[in-house]
Amino acid sequence: MENPEPTQASTFGDTNIQIGGYVKLDSIFSDYSDGSSATAGVGEDFLVPSTIPVGGEGGDVHYNAHAKSTRLFFKSSTDVGAGSVNTHIEIDAMAGAQGDERISNSYAQRLRHAYVDWKIDGDRSLLAGQSWSTFFNVGALPEGLDFVGPVGTIFERQPQIRYTQGIGSGSLQFAAENPATTLYNGAENPYDDNSRPDLILRYNNSIGDLNYSVASMSRELAYDRSDASSDSEQGYAISLSGKWQLGRDDLRFMYSYGNALGRYLGLNSYRAGIIDPVNGNIELIDQHGGYVALRHFWSEQWRSNLVLSATAADNPGLVADTTPSSYQSLHLNLMYSPVPKMTLGGEYIYASKELENTSGLLADDEGDMQRMQLSVKYVF
Repeated sequence: MENPEPTQASTFGDTNIQIGGYVKLDSIFSDYSDGSSATAGVGEDFLVPSTIPVGGEGGDVHYNAHAKSTRLFFKSSTDVGAGSVNTHIEIDAMAGAQGDERISNSYAQRLRHAYVDWKIDGDRSLLAGQSWSTFFNVGALPEGLDFVGPVGTIFERQPQIRYTQGIGSGSLQFAAENPATTLYNGAENPYDDNSRPDLILRYNNSIGDLNYSVASMSRELAYDRSDASSDSEQGYAISLSGKWQLGRDDLRFMYSYGNALGRYLGLNSYRAGIIDPVNGNIELIDQHGGYVALRHFWSEQWRSNLVLSATAADNPGLVADTTPSSYQSLHLNLMYSPVPKMTLGGEYIYASKELENTSGLLADDEGDMQRMQLSVKYVF
C-alpha cells in the first residue's frame, strides 16, 4: 500500500520536518467454505492466503472491524551541501501480537519503516535502514481496501543497504538485505542461520506511458540444527512489474518466478524449500505468481479496481499432503472520494487455496473465502 504524501511540514534551519499518515476503519464480512474463520487471527484483518482454512465444515459469516492499519510517519530532509539527507520513520498497529478486543481494543505499535537516505546528487543515492525490499516494486501494487492485496504480489519490508545509480533515463539499484530461511520439515520458521545477505539487483525505467522494473535476487537458504544436521543452498528469483498509464486509468502488473521466492511471495504463502528427512539436504521449490490490475475512473469522485491474481508451487513428493500448492484471488472495488484525501469504499474479495494432497488421502484439499470489506480512510 503506497504511502500518502505528508501535508504538515515545518522548517528548522536546513532541515524540513514533515508529519503525515492516515486514519482508516475497516469493516469486514468473511465467509469460508471450509471453516468459520481464518486459521490465524491476522487473516481476519486482511487477506493472508495461507490462513484460508481447508478441510472442514463452512460456518456462518464472520464480522470483524478494526482501525489497526491507521498509520503515522515522520520525515526529515536536510540540505548538506553535497545533496541532502532524508529520514523516514513510520508505524502502525497491524499484525501486532499485543492487544485484544475485550475492553479497549488497544494494540501495540509496530515499526514499518526506519531509514536514512542520502541523496548524493541527482543520479546517486544511498539508503540504509528498514524499508521495502528492493525486490518489490511498490508503485505497481494495485489500489485496494485490503491491507496488502492480491495473492501473487511480492511483499516484503526488511533492513538493508541500497545503492541507486542513475543510468540514462532509468536507474540501477543494488541492495544487500536481511536474510531469513523458511523450510518445510524444519523445527523453526524462519531459520536465522544465513551466512550472507540476500543480494538484489533492480533496473527501473519507462517507455512512453509505461513505467517498469526488472529485479533479480540471489539468496542463501540455510539451516543449522542443534543435532548437528545442517545444509545451505543458493537460490534465485526474478520479478517483472510495472504500471501502464491509460489516460487517467492505469494497468498494473507483476510476475515473479524462481526457486528462492519463499517468504517474498504472497505473505509467505509457501516456504522456499524442504529438508529431506533422510539426508538432511535442502531441496528448493520452484514457485511463480503474479497479477494484473485495471483501475478505471468513472468520474472525478468515483473509481474502481479489478485485480486477478494466482500463484503455484512445484512441490516435490517429499512434502506433506497439507502443503499448499496454489492460490488464486479476485478483488473488485468501488471507491468514492467526496472531499480531497477522503475515501469511502467497498471491496469484494474471492480467494482460494489448494493443497498438494500427494497421497490422495485427503477428502477435501481445497478451500475458499469470500469477503466484503467496507472502509473509510482519511489522509492527513
